[in-house]
Amino acid sequence: MENLILRTDGLTKLYGSSAAVNGVSMHVKKGDIYGFVGRNGAGKTTLMRLVCGLVAKSGGSYELFGCPDSDPRIDVTRRKMGAIIETPSLYPNFTAYQNLKVQCMAAGIGDDTIERTLELVGLSGTGDKKAKNFSLGMRQRLGIAAALVTSPEFLILDEPVNGLDPQGIAEVRELLRRLNRERGITVFISSHILGELAKLATTFGFIERGMLLKEVSAADLEAACRRSVILHLNGIVRFADAMNGLGVAEYRVLSQTSVEVFSDISVSALAFALRDVGLEILHVTENDVDLEKYFMQLIGGNRQ
Repeated sequence: MENLILRTDGLTKLYGSSAAVNGVSMHVKKGDIYGFVGRNGAGKTTLMRLVCGLVAKSGGSYELFGCPDSDPRIDVTRRKMGAIIETPSLYPNFTAYQNLKVQCMAAGIGDDTIERTLELVGLSGTGDKKAKNFSLGMRQRLGIAAALVTSPEFLILDEPVNGLDPQGIAEVRELLRRLNRERGITVFISSHILGELAKLATTFGFIERGMLLKEVSAADLEAACRRSVILHLNGIVRFADAMNGLGVAEYRVLSQTSVEVFSDISVSALAFALRDVGLEILHVTENDVDLEKYFMQLIGGNRQ
């Protein structure tokens, strides 16, 4: 059985008669960087708040590290987590070190992890500079440091790169990769910048109107988003001969008159090769789906 850090089963949160989270069943495996994809108001932040124990559920259940949310030990289990929900909670008149000192005191732990945590997030040289004078990127990294100072095994981040410039986004992305690769921290991250999630996540969950539409691995998503061309032909007899002549092995027959080709080869070269075996290209359709298009296709099929 897969080693799950987080599992939800029909998790639901109602506000009045409206469901912010509607029967969500999701699975975050140990070692994942789980990209949580959804529009504003789709339910991402509410689900994170539920898991962090910040709001009460209306139905369903969840488990953290195998501990059910109904178990009295769930609060102790949450000590294995670090989280930033919406914006980092920082003391603007405190230095980076002082902010982490407060976090250590609140968690009832010593301050021996502060220096190495600041070094990890690239803030060890900030000295007496107060958090209110930090750049947005520095504040985001300090927020991540505050979530890391207790040495968590599971990190929940709600839009951690929102508002950052390209350099800040790249810094946060590389930091999360290091945490996952070198420290084995499982990361659950939401972001509106889908191109960045595509570079980072190992698993994706897509949510819309409070409902989880799909969970998919990065490998399966890459296959679904793979660039290809669809050839509409006057037939497919001897098509394989033409592809063998070009050295193209990756293709699939869609019908008696259409074939999808997964190869970086010019259409003109394909046309000449097919003509030599008596086939003609009637028209060509490009299939170029990125993460954003994939998501829009998902929600487009689930609108009422």
